[in-house]
Amino acid sequence: MRVAIQGLGESPTTVLMVLEKERPNISHIICSDYQLKYVAKKAGMNRTNEEVINEVAKETGVDVKYHICDVFDPQSVGDILGEIIGKLNPKTDELVINYTGGTAVVRLLLGTMGVVISTVMKAKVIYAIKYPDGIEIAKDHTNVLNDIFERLKLTA
Repeated sequence: MRVAIQGLGESPTTVLMVLEKERPNISHIICSDYQLKYVAKKAGMNRTNEEVINEVAKETGVDVKYHICDVFDPQSVGDILGEIIGKLNPKTDELVINYTGGTAVVRLLLGTMGVVISTVMKAKVIYAIKYPDGIEIAKDHTNVLNDIFERLKLTA
């Protein structure tokens, strides 16, 4: 099964890119209630992030699971990540980690977890952003992050 884990900031753009480009079977979205209910008017949205994500999830056939937690507390985010990872099968599942959206705590934990988990199962850590003026970036950072962690002697 192809599983995505993502953070949600005030704009759902990064989440939507992963749903559309990566087409996971399931996407776990870590966020606060505020982020889920927020309307990203600056990104051209006129509905809540939850409504926009649910619409794209339906169009792409992705099952979305929201994990509401204290996105400023590393322990709270870590507990959610532990629950999600505990249900993965490293032999058969493929993991897509989008570390672009969310609070600094969510992005930090997703990125570092992605580097570590990519050493034990098929996983990629992606950075995906799209600005209203047309700039769009979607890159697989798995190898470069692993290289950096290795050079710094930070790998498991």
